Amino acid sequence: MAPLENTRYMTKPRRLVFLLSIPLVVTILAGGGLVATEFGARWFLQHALPGISAMTSGDRIRIGNVEGTLLSPLTLSEIAHHPADFSEPTTIANMVLEWRPRALFSGLLHISRLRLEGIRYAISDGNNDQGIARESAPPSRLPLPLALRLDRMEIVDLQVARGADHYHAQRIAAGPITFAGGAKPILIQRLEVASEVGKLSVAMEIDPVAPFAYKVSGNGRATFPDGTVFVGEGGLHGDASGAIVEEFSAKIREARVSGRGSLDWSRGLSWDLVLSARELDPNIHRLLWRPESKDDWAGSLNLELRGRGHADDHGPDVTVEIERFDGVLRGYSVAASGGLGLVGRRIELRDLKLRGGDNRLRIHGAAPLPKGLLQEVGAASGNADPTLDLVFEIDAPMLDAFWPGLGGQLRGRGRFDGPLSKPKLHLRMTGEKLAYREYGISALQAELALDSTTSASSRATIEAKNVVLANHEFPRLRVRGEGYQALDKITLGIDFLCQSGAGVEAFLCAETPGRPISRDGHLMVRLHGGLKDGVWSGNLESADIQSGSSEDWKLVAPIPLMFGGNAMQVGRVSATGSKGAFRKATGSQGRACWQRREARICAGGGWSRDLGFDIEGDMAGLSWRIFRPWLPDALEVRGVIGANFDIHGLPDTEEFDAHLKVMPEPGVLRYRAPDREPLETTFRDARLMASYARGGLDVDVGIGIAEKGTIKGKLRVGAASAEYPLQGMLQARLPDSGPLAAFVPQAGELKGALAFDFTVGGTARVPALHGRASLTEGAMDLLAPGVELQDISLVVEGRRKQPLKITGAATSGPGRITFAGEVRHPLDASRRIELSVRGDAFQALRLPEAELLFSPDLRIVSDREETVIDGKISIPEATVKIDALSDTGITVSEDEVILGKEPEPTEGAPGHAVRAQVEVILGDRVSFHGFGLDAKLTGSVIIDNLPGQSPTGTGMVVMEDGRYRAYGQTLTIERGRLAFSGPVDNPALEIHAMRKVADADVEVGVAIAGTLKRPSVNLRANPAMPETEVLAYLLTGSPLSDASHTDRMALIGMALDLTASQTQPLTKQLGDRIGLDTVKVRNEGNTLKESSLLLGKRLTSKLYVGYVQGIFENTRTFEAEYRITDALSIKARSSDEQRSAEFIYSIERN
Repeated sequence: MAPLENTRYMTKPRRLVFLLSIPLVVTILAGGGLVATEFGARWFLQHALPGISAMTSGDRIRIGNVEGTLLSPLTLSEIAHHPADFSEPTTIANMVLEWRPRALFSGLLHISRLRLEGIRYAISDGNNDQGIARESAPPSRLPLPLALRLDRMEIVDLQVARGADHYHAQRIAAGPITFAGGAKPILIQRLEVASEVGKLSVAMEIDPVAPFAYKVSGNGRATFPDGTVFVGEGGLHGDASGAIVEEFSAKIREARVSGRGSLDWSRGLSWDLVLSARELDPNIHRLLWRPESKDDWAGSLNLELRGRGHADDHGPDVTVEIERFDGVLRGYSVAASGGLGLVGRRIELRDLKLRGGDNRLRIHGAAPLPKGLLQEVGAASGNADPTLDLVFEIDAPMLDAFWPGLGGQLRGRGRFDGPLSKPKLHLRMTGEKLAYREYGISALQAELALDSTTSASSRATIEAKNVVLANHEFPRLRVRGEGYQALDKITLGIDFLCQSGAGVEAFLCAETPGRPISRDGHLMVRLHGGLKDGVWSGNLESADIQSGSSEDWKLVAPIPLMFGGNAMQVGRVSATGSKGAFRKATGSQGRACWQRREARICAGGGWSRDLGFDIEGDMAGLSWRIFRPWLPDALEVRGVIGANFDIHGLPDTEEFDAHLKVMPEPGVLRYRAPDREPLETTFRDARLMASYARGGLDVDVGIGIAEKGTIKGKLRVGAASAEYPLQGMLQARLPDSGPLAAFVPQAGELKGALAFDFTVGGTARVPALHGRASLTEGAMDLLAPGVELQDISLVVEGRRKQPLKITGAATSGPGRITFAGEVRHPLDASRRIELSVRGDAFQALRLPEAELLFSPDLRIVSDREETVIDGKISIPEATVKIDALSDTGITVSEDEVILGKEPEPTEGAPGHAVRAQVEVILGDRVSFHGFGLDAKLTGSVIIDNLPGQSPTGTGMVVMEDGRYRAYGQTLTIERGRLAFSGPVDNPALEIHAMRKVADADVEVGVAIAGTLKRPSVNLRANPAMPETEVLAYLLTGSPLSDASHTDRMALIGMALDLTASQTQPLTKQLGDRIGLDTVKVRNEGNTLKESSLLLGKRLTSKLYVGYVQGIFENTRTFEAEYRITDALSIKARSSDEQRSAEFIYSIERN
């Protein structure tokens, strides 16, 4: 071992050894009478010992508290040792020492207990130790007493720091530790180290004299956060010059790992190690350094690796031989062979072969290490130009076996050789269906032949089809290069799709009136220049954008370009800029300009590592049609737009300045609202100016609407360090608010003057509004309810951080409505609206079938979670007139599902919840006319609505002065009530309608009970009589015996109607339970006795079967119909009385 290295090794823990030697010093001084008292121990340890240390070594020692004496159990706390040559102190929170002083008379230092708690120790980088290490020679033996016995030592909470790395041991326990003196070995029978993840237990034997031979054996166990257990054991021996690993074995999950070998650090570092593993799961890597990784590398691998090498000041010389590597990875068989080497600054791949599934990869040769890795491996950089000599060959028909997320096929071969600064490259690759995550290429062909050692022409050709990048699809991409390093002449062609949306393609393919729409576009770029001193400079000769649906964008003139590692520029290039400097371009000659008809776009600028970046441009004559993909679908803007911009950034910083100015020319706004005529208005004096500097943003906008309307605003957003403070204003004057009618649902003509004047303050997180907005002399037609709102007024006022105050009013018909409230946090996500609405005889409906006045007294509270409504609505006057609905109308069942159609949202579906409790009070002028009923309605109902539930009602509606016309007769409603105590759409019914027959002194009628959805109808008579007689009196006013043939047929129809109404619940339940298609009552004769119940089911698209049961007679008939063709079918019947069959031929004519 070199003297310098040995001394350095022995002195690095010098400070810790010094602390542990305190017990030895204490025991030597125990014989004095002064140390036999607690006062003496305190004086010595707190005053004498720090002074001796400062005079002899310059180290500072501080002991905060002392309890006990040097001859009895001693407790020290708040210990700090600050070496003179190191800035970080070592601290010990507590130390407890128990020892036997009498053993000193027999030449033995006997410590029965030593406990240290809360040690904080920092390891030096060695820079300060070198000078001290050179001053002393390596020790020939360890500084130990004549004899030593340590029964038990315990260290609790040890933290060691080395730079940014921190290591923590919860507990270290040792003992017994014995030393018989002389050259006899130190025996450590047990040493245990415990941390958060595991435990290590070893036994050691160390010679106290050079060369300090040692033997170590032990075992360990660790548990990772996911529960995986690691167990291992092993042994090694050696001396101060090296170590021999006898055997190491471990088990983790199903894997077994073992190793052996030797290390020698007497002259540099040399090693010869063998590592083997069986059934190793590669996903174990997540336990060690990438627990957040989502990639799945599950498998089972078997491997044997042998590594040999040497590292010194001249760099590493490493060899790794793959003696075995096989198994299964992600479901694919894998194998590898060959070797790797690191010699100086070159990495060598020695016939390395990799196989995964059907994929094959072979690499052979050598390549220099990147400069960034040279210092990591300790290799000398040298001045010679490193060379390449690397060949590879790949045949991968299933790339998904190589890497998660990869897909497709890749085949090819290549060779890299020559100096690294001027390499030669020969490459030929083909690929099919290549994919990685969201990127893809359906077909790839690449051929490169580059020679940088001579001026001979090189060439490069790359072609890819159906390229998908960042959700953009390009049917074809071609790159071709020629000349020196294939960079003198470069041609780039890109085919793109003119898709809908808001991407770049939509801008390039904006539709031109009068030209057909095309799906494809094409970009062709030609560069002409060359590479010198690592900088490419030349001209952009052309960059034309072709689209079949619009005029082509063409580069107006060639433009200079320069690209390098330290600078790049589009536009005029400095004559001395080949090394990376650039000069700012001025005028249109320094920019690249594209033109299409009258539209023109120019841009130019550059970047320099020393000066930062500078980009500027302008556009003029651009039609608003180009920006259509970014505008709302219903909005169309006609006119042209101009703008200019610039952006400047400083080097080595993220700060930049930017300016934007947009000046549209006068144009037309056209808004297309659903089911309405498009609304059109003009605009003028439009502007948008924005600037960003030093983290602050300034925006200035303005526009003139129609002839006299104006909108303007300014906003400044401060830097992020101040929580983005806001300062701005917004003003508007719209004497005619008609153009806003399109944005009001169901609004017809809109009138009124709109004005607002607000200032903005606060911060972006808590903005504050101050000002006033108003709508005066407003009027509006509401199309759906058919009413005209007049005298509309609205005022919104804000005062800094106070809530916005809202007041408003409107008249409709004879009445008026007012509302007032406030909006808390109007510009925040926690917005809350509180509103009270009051009115008197306000006309809410004015339609031919209904007119309604209502007087609301409501309170509305709404936030992002729900809307709460409570109060009452009085309806003083309403008239409803509804014609009779079709007799064939059928209510669709709520559980009906139509295949192929998305279900509509139902009550209770997730969304903005509405909670309401509103009392509806009917006045004395509310009437209903429809379905044969004429009546006045009075009463009240409290309607409750809870989120996720159907509305319910509580209350009573009473019919007064009612008349009901049924069966050709007018009945007087003696009692009519709708009682609400559940769902609001299904009240309980109690209706009695009667007819007095004066000639017969008879009173007949109907009684309707049940619920609105399931009513029951019963016949009533006074005096009592059979139902057939009741029906006869209802229809004819005379008994059944006096009825004519026509009246008898009408009576049969009435009976069937009543029968169907009574049996409807039964038939519906029966159909639902057994899946019938037909359940109905029919009559094919002239009497009630011939009525029957039909049950039917369509078994297939061609076969229908039915069963007919007589209602008044016990007859049964089975029916079947089979459709042979669209026009021909056969129908059969079978009953107790007859059997028949018939062919039916149908002819349909328009």
